[in-house]
Amino acid sequence: MSRRPARPSIEDPYLLFLVFMGIGIGTVLLDPPVRLTLLWVTLAILSILSWGRRPVDTAFTLGNIARGALLGLVIAAPLLVFLSGQVRIFCERLYGTRSPLLLFYQICLVSAPVEEAFFRGVVQQHKGASASIALYAITALLYCFPHVPILAALIVFIATGVLDIVYTSVYERCGLTASIPSHVVIGFVLQMIPALWGSLGGILG
Repeated sequence: MSRRPARPSIEDPYLLFLVFMGIGIGTVLLDPPVRLTLLWVTLAILSILSWGRRPVDTAFTLGNIARGALLGLVIAAPLLVFLSGQVRIFCERLYGTRSPLLLFYQICLVSAPVEEAFFRGVVQQHKGASASIALYAITALLYCFPHVPILAALIVFIATGVLDIVYTSVYERCGLTASIPSHVVIGFVLQMIPALWGSLGGILG
């Protein structure tokens, strides 16, 4: 007698990602700040659900935090020289605000830790680096649609995939407490600093 195929369980990262995608598609008409907040809250809840059944090893040490932050700075600083103007315009469209304070909250305090918790602590831990990179790049398109032009969204898709290779590598070597600081620092340098420059230029101008 043949066995029935096993049903996806609540801790299956692919099933959790489909839930996230469904909410992302269902909220495309909302204002960007509201929509992004809902998506980040969803990722946080899905991570907690998964961790409740299969706890993650964060590998917490001050050394790992410092390594992640330093690597993020080394990677992001050269890119800032060439991309600051384009990144500032993109962030204003994606996040729906020009406020440096709100951008700092969204980029560094919410999105970076929540995304790392899900894509590293859930997807990568249970499905591997390739799945984590692919799903994170798809998420970048979900964030962009429909507020960013198609060409810009494709560029972001590629750039996000490349950055995610960095995050997955950091996670594999030093754990979640290194990948989160790396993500935070890269977000701050590439997205926050151009916004601060723009605001300062507006005040001085």
